[in-house]
Amino acid sequence: MSITELKPEQLKKHFPLESFPFETTQDLPALETVIGQDRALRAMELALGIQSSGYNIFVTGASGTGRTTIVKDILNRFAEKRPVPSDWVYVYNFTDPDSPEAFHLPAGMGKEFQWDMDQLISTLKREIKRAFSSENYDEQKMIIINRTNEQKRKLIQQLDEEAKRLGLQIQSTPMGFQTIILKDGKPIKPEDYEKLAPEEKEEISRRIQMLENKIAETVRALTRMDMEAQKSLNTLNERVASFVTEQYVNELKEKYRDHAQILRYLDNVSRDIINNINEFLSEVEKEEQKPPVDLERRSHFKRYKVNVVVDNRHLTGAPVIYETNPTYNNLIGRIEKYAVFGTYLTDFTMIKAGSLLRANGGYLMVDAYQILKNPFVYDALKRAIKNKEIRIEDVSELYGFISSAVIKPQPIPLDVKVVLIGSSLIYYLLQAYDEEFSKIFKIRADFDYETHSDQHTIHQYARFIKKVVDEEHLLPFDRSAVREVILYGHRLVEDQKKISLQFGRIVGIIREASYWAQQDGQPVVSAGHVRKAISEYEYRHNMIEEKIQEMIERDIYRIQVDGEAVGQINGLAVLNVGNYSFGRPNRITAKTYIGNEQVVHIERKARLSGKIHDKGVYVFSGFFNSKFGSHIPLSFSASLTFEQSYSVIDGDSASSTELFALISSLAEVPIKQGIAVTGSVNQNGEIQAIGGVNEKIEGFYRVCQAKGLTGEQGVIIPRSNVDHLMLKDEVIQAVAEGKFHIWAIDTVEDGLEILTGMPAGERDRRGRFPRNTIYYRVEQNLKKLAKRADAFRKKISGENKKKTADKPAPKPEEEGNDNDNANA
Repeated sequence: MSITELKPEQLKKHFPLESFPFETTQDLPALETVIGQDRALRAMELALGIQSSGYNIFVTGASGTGRTTIVKDILNRFAEKRPVPSDWVYVYNFTDPDSPEAFHLPAGMGKEFQWDMDQLISTLKREIKRAFSSENYDEQKMIIINRTNEQKRKLIQQLDEEAKRLGLQIQSTPMGFQTIILKDGKPIKPEDYEKLAPEEKEEISRRIQMLENKIAETVRALTRMDMEAQKSLNTLNERVASFVTEQYVNELKEKYRDHAQILRYLDNVSRDIINNINEFLSEVEKEEQKPPVDLERRSHFKRYKVNVVVDNRHLTGAPVIYETNPTYNNLIGRIEKYAVFGTYLTDFTMIKAGSLLRANGGYLMVDAYQILKNPFVYDALKRAIKNKEIRIEDVSELYGFISSAVIKPQPIPLDVKVVLIGSSLIYYLLQAYDEEFSKIFKIRADFDYETHSDQHTIHQYARFIKKVVDEEHLLPFDRSAVREVILYGHRLVEDQKKISLQFGRIVGIIREASYWAQQDGQPVVSAGHVRKAISEYEYRHNMIEEKIQEMIERDIYRIQVDGEAVGQINGLAVLNVGNYSFGRPNRITAKTYIGNEQVVHIERKARLSGKIHDKGVYVFSGFFNSKFGSHIPLSFSASLTFEQSYSVIDGDSASSTELFALISSLAEVPIKQGIAVTGSVNQNGEIQAIGGVNEKIEGFYRVCQAKGLTGEQGVIIPRSNVDHLMLKDEVIQAVAEGKFHIWAIDTVEDGLEILTGMPAGERDRRGRFPRNTIYYRVEQNLKKLAKRADAFRKKISGENKKKTADKPAPKPEEEGNDNDNANA
């Protein structure tokens, strides 16, 4: 047996002020490294150092560890050493207008080229219009028109002379040339024509046919003249347009002479303007008339725009993008639309980049849960990473949600490191159910929530406080305040040898302590201000705890903390309310009686117990049956319950407590009600560690304090939980004054001796327990129950036999009648 009553110095981690070699955080340099995350940092450095495909990162770890901030800092550090990636633009594809062309430019040149193109088109609108309005152009145009008109006049004159020679006349109409029959130099009337002799009519028809042949020949010649004239005009227009266009385009080509893609594009622009000069001029006229917005959107000049989808002019290294809302459009990109007469239209100027493209050449951080929550995003991200290219497509068009004009922008090559941040559960689920996941995210960076507490770590913690103070312009912390923050870090992980890395909570306390120091009018934060910040945090969250405490004090929840009782004990539970946990005692009772069901747990029967709790009951039942069932038959039943518990109970931390109540009931030995117990038990009777030990002890202490400390009260905990003690000062003070006690035990027998003041007992060579021990009394009472059960069975069996013997035999007639009735 090994029972240890713990001393005050064992109930909390202690740091002498002399171990902090500074007066305030002003004497310290700010922390520049990361505390206690060597595993995660090495994983990230490996992934970021390998440029092969698939070396993307999945970051796991508890929230509040600062993983997002740390990852961002690491990525920024790597990004500073990498070159600034190219800008990306989309331009009109003159060969395939439905497939906008993408090309890259040096960082910052995208916006510059966009501005240059806008200026070029603006200049060309003005200069081309001026050229086509010049006297020189009008003269050349009139020469062509007049020459053609003269040629046409001569041809028509020849036709007219031919008609006169044939005794006919031609007249020009909108439908062409009309032939008129003449007689004596005048048009013949229809009635006069009818009076002509047949030979004359035949002659007239022959002459008309000859003239119509000549008319057809003349019309063909006139058409050729018009075509040649138009060709000459087009040549003139193209020559004028080419002169003006190439003059300004060549200036731009000279500026971008080292960029083959731009040179090719400018050639296409120049060719398109020259080939479509009439439409160009027509659009200039329309613009001057201030057209409606929808016509403006469909303007001919839109094709000469440059759509800069990625602009890296302000970067000094590779981009680091953290996408907080990874919808399909935000991550992959989108193609916007506008409505015209009920139809959705779009063009290359409405292509918008997503964060994946903006991170091209650098790093992208995304929350894994948010990606999985948004439809289509995870598959699109995987597709982009696998194919090393990003296609900006309209998701509604992909799945046929909406009918609209479709464009398919050319894909853009993708070179990006993707960092997903999520829980371990999401990581394991993706690993189990997505066979591609491990190929794409080869590296896991797992952030720890705690680290070993040594002198180096403590010094880093102090420098971390200095960093927060500097970044947020808080008051400096003296060394007593630093010590309190560090103790709080130990309390968060409930361990004297480890300290918390959940810096979200730590930073909150640092800020609030500075606030309370300011309210107190102090220039420096001291220990009292940190304790004030912690107590205020608890006060903001402990309303439910106070309500329960009040009900205990008013005996609405019945908890006895003095005296003795058989089969009754105080167990300890932890309630979690969001980020706040607190302990509360529960009365556990056991009743034993003759039966064969052995241990019946009322919570399990009522479906108010979890699987782990049920397992704990089975485990201590195994210990009990092994301890006593190997020598005598167990003919008892026991009912166990958590009194006044109306919600689901889970966990095995009360299994030893329930066992103590069962043994007390069977032994008919009272348990001291001023002592509460926590700890799980195995089938060998060893007491095992549990969670929430500090909250449990403090919860019971508060009840005892409210009802009156007697000096006999305390809590029994597993010895393996001693290193987890980080109790509040008021509890430690009560222990130091002998008003409250904490015992550490290893076995069931240790606990029984503390609870009852009677040794548990151990079997001798003959397998018997010594008298005046608990186990002896348990075994004797089990024997009594077994004898009573056996006697009762014999009595019932004898009564049944007697009833059978006393029953009169049926008469033959009755038997016959019965048989007859049966046959009938």
